[in-house]
Amino acid sequence: MKQLAIIIIAFLSLTACRKDEQQAVLKQGTFLTTASAGLAASSTTLVLDSTNAAKTQALTFTWPAVNFNASVVVTYTLQIDSVNGNFAKPQTVTLVNGLSKSYTVADFNALLTTLGLTPGVAGQIEVRVKAAVLQSTGVASTAADVYSNIVNLTVTPYKIVIIYPKLYVAGDFLNPTWTQINQPGWILASVKSDGTYEGYLNFPNAGNNFKLCSAPNWNGINYGWGTSATTMSPTGGNLYFAGPAYCKVVADVNALTISYTTTKWILSGDFNSWSTSATPMTFDATTHLWTATGISLTAGGGFKFVGDAAWATNFGLDAKGNLAYNGSNIPVTKTGVYTITLDLSNGAGGYTYSIK
Repeated sequence: MKQLAIIIIAFLSLTACRKDEQQAVLKQGTFLTTASAGLAASSTTLVLDSTNAAKTQALTFTWPAVNFNASVVVTYTLQIDSVNGNFAKPQTVTLVNGLSKSYTVADFNALLTTLGLTPGVAGQIEVRVKAAVLQSTGVASTAADVYSNIVNLTVTPYKIVIIYPKLYVAGDFLNPTWTQINQPGWILASVKSDGTYEGYLNFPNAGNNFKLCSAPNWNGINYGWGTSATTMSPTGGNLYFAGPAYCKVVADVNALTISYTTTKWILSGDFNSWSTSATPMTFDATTHLWTATGISLTAGGGFKFVGDAAWATNFGLDAKGNLAYNGSNIPVTKTGVYTITLDLSNGAGGYTYSIK
């Protein structure tokens, strides 16, 4: 009986040792953190071009494995954020035991657009990799996440242009007179292709006669006056608007209605206590751009484009960083003196801005 007790005690001691050994296996992981041996990018300066964008590779990120001193499954999450974003809301992609990620030009450009970078303007982003234990069966605890070195990139995205159905303006205030103008400033577009068209037109005269044409010539449907100033007809006379005024124009070719909303754009933000009169923008009838110069902005602030004192028409940003009615504040990432432009000349779906 004494010998049996000794055997049992020895067996229990051995089991406990094995259990303790398992508990001690998983340790804090180690990530190579030097720039030469850690996370690396195939290029750190990129000017993206839309030519064959879906097939052309933009860049590749590579990184070494993390050793957690145990046989575990590790996930690697590539995190990409604007230079002042501090990885608070980064764009991410997670790979199981993967040690590289490549992007086509089209995919990386879409990512940069989501981060809010301005097309055609060089911007700064930063990239890192997070390593985490996905599975720790047989070990006592999960080690903390491990982060790589940060790689900084200078990148210039391109503007993504989507071709929407259009209506073209022909009128007595254009040159050449009564010729459809297929260029910025004289286009309405239908984002949903549902027969509702929107755009911004500059009516320069006290009286402005025009038509909205489905083709850049007279061979399509040419919408004119209906039964009132707010209705249209495919066989009617000229549409008419009393100016001068810069207007948001919405035309519904199914309901045969048209509406005009007069706007005069200003900047409003932290820098002027959200005033709707302190910082008016200037309109250029040749370029069709609204511009404000010498605007002092502070990092961490924000602003919007406001079309009237009552805020009935204003632009902020949507979740993808595009101009959107009543969107969130446009963030200021760097303190400085800026020239800011608003371009509403390409019809709905094509509204853009720049900040330099």
